[in-house]
Amino acid sequence: MAEIKLGGNIALVGFEKLDPAELTIIKKIVGNAIKKMSESGDYKEMKLSLQQHQHGKGFKHEIDGLAIFSEGRFASNVVEWNLFTAVSEVCEKITKELLHVTKKEQRHDKLTYNR
Repeated sequence: MAEIKLGGNIALVGFEKLDPAELTIIKKIVGNAIKKMSESGDYKEMKLSLQQHQHGKGFKHEIDGLAIFSEGRFASNVVEWNLFTAVSEVCEKITKELLHVTKKEQRHDKLTYNR
């Protein structure tokens, strides 16, 4: 499978079979999600992998996401009929995990500092 690089620190694997219009929307969804993630943590890189599973006349889209931050590695997997919803949900899950970890660290810092 070919890998599409976006800006050097974003890799899309398995997305090369999409048409250019779909790919443009995916790039916008991912770009916006990374902007949001960067506000919550020290973003390093992200990789999204797409597998399409034939079901009748349609496809189920399976997206595996891995994002690396200085706070840790966060992974997510979504299977969805709508490709854009799947990509969006993977990014949201990673963002929520990141927020959870950073909030936990902040609480820990406050407890340590106040003692």
